[in-house]
Amino acid sequence: MSRKSPYVTNSNKVSGLMLANHTSIRHLFTKCITQYDKLMRRKAFLDQYEQHAMFADGLDEFDDAREIVEGLAEEYEACESPDYIKWASGRENDREKRGAVERMDGENEGGGRGGGF
Repeated sequence: MSRKSPYVTNSNKVSGLMLANHTSIRHLFTKCITQYDKLMRRKAFLDQYEQHAMFADGLDEFDDAREIVEGLAEEYEACESPDYIKWASGRENDREKRGAVERMDGENEGGGRGGGF
């Protein structure tokens, strides 16, 4: 049994947790992107990462993460508009087109038929 809260006056032994998902979080994502851009312009704290073997080729991991967060903020912003369904279906069509092009590029890299032998 959990301890009773001093703020709850009833004797029910029920506890709960509410998780909410709403579009206001996009402001936090946008602020994180802005702060990231400022740090990258100043190249602040990058020397600590450049010492690790994982980042020997560059800091592309950070840029990839930034793009993901930016896309998330854009989607939350689109959720606030009444035509979000059209926006989301347009993105799905773009993903399908990119996937088809990537598959075609992958087939061409193998030298045609024969699986690249």
